[in-house]
Amino acid sequence: MNSFRTLFKLMFHYDLRDWSTMVFTFLFPVALLLVLALSFKSFVHGVDIVSQISANVIAFGAAYVGIFSGASHIATWHENGMLRTVRNFPLSSNVIIFSQAVVGIVVLLAQAVVLVIMGMIMGMALKPTFLSGLLPLVLGYLLFFFLGVIIALIIPSIAGVSIFANIIILPLGFIGGAMMPVWMLPSWVQTIAPYTPLYHMREALSMMLIGSGTWTHTWIGLLYLAVGCIPLGLISVYGFRWK
Repeated sequence: MNSFRTLFKLMFHYDLRDWSTMVFTFLFPVALLLVLALSFKSFVHGVDIVSQISANVIAFGAAYVGIFSGASHIATWHENGMLRTVRNFPLSSNVIIFSQAVVGIVVLLAQAVVLVIMGMIMGMALKPTFLSGLLPLVLGYLLFFFLGVIIALIIPSIAGVSIFANIIILPLGFIGGAMMPVWMLPSWVQTIAPYTPLYHMREALSMMLIGSGTWTHTWIGLLYLAVGCIPLGLISVYGFRWK
């Protein structure tokens, strides 16, 4: 427990001092929400597009936090030699990854609160089930967190990790409908969208947060995210031990 507290404080303070973490965690998703809401609000009439866009951006923000929470600390420590130093202490790989994951969840919750408040200011209407939206958010976060850990184990530099993570998350956000409604995308994109994790994060979150969609799609989305976490989690934990 003491090891967890120490690592948690170390990583959390690093994130608070890192300007890029603050920019891409808070300023970027808020700007994305503003741009999308203002653009599509006048384009789509008779539909509560602001609520849907807000839910989409919240899902995308959780995925973004996840992949960079999983990758950033390990890549930074690998690059500056801190990872070798940490290995000399009686710390298990599980404690290191768990500490990193919890720090990311704290950041995720702060980001979600900011985006929900911003969405409500712009007209998002929350449903009574909105707190249950934490479940798809956390599951989606963990899926992308484990993916981030795997990326950091493969690519040893923070610059390389940032580039590769963006190459993955931005197209997935577009294909999954986080940046534009799926029905407005090309037919081939609509075909592959249901196979992407961000699509299922959106489907589950939208139903719980704003009542958009169906509960069938919600449960399918939750199952997809939960099952997806298992192999990625095992690969990241055992890969970190081997590394």
